[in-house]
Amino acid sequence: MNNKILFFSSIIFLIFFINADSTYKSKKFLIGDIKVDELFNEYPIFKSRYENYKVTQQIDLRESTDLSVIITFGTWCHDSKREVPRMLKILDSAGMKSEQISLIGVDINKTEPNGREQLYNLKNTPTFILLRNGKEIGRIVERPQISLESDLINLTKSLAPVAED
Repeated sequence: MNNKILFFSSIIFLIFFINADSTYKSKKFLIGDIKVDELFNEYPIFKSRYENYKVTQQIDLRESTDLSVIITFGTWCHDSKREVPRMLKILDSAGMKSEQISLIGVDINKTEPNGREQLYNLKNTPTFILLRNGKEIGRIVERPQISLESDLINLTKSLAPVAED
């Protein structure tokens, strides 16, 4: 009797595993350059988490036109589903313009068609890379050390104004 139960349980598990794996592989992931609207339309969970997130520490980046943020993430990644909407809300609240924010989707192997995962030394998703005049000044990898707001404040706090030539 126990052998029959074990056998049928194994068969059910195998069927479930095969089905889950094929569903995962057939899911369309957004890869490469992505617009926020495209992300929100294709993956409503990102939009709902963006709308529901409350910024706890206000940051003002309106005058920081020399700053930009690269967000590498996976639409399949649970950490990305949690952190990317939060970061987008924080950056919007801080007054950062959409052209200062680059969203780069990666596949489950953390690669994308232009090979930028190598350029940015991507190890985990999401990775938020803060640039000043195109040069990296810091990054937040996978999850913040304190909070996204605090970590972003700490990365931007030491920035002195760039001298005009």
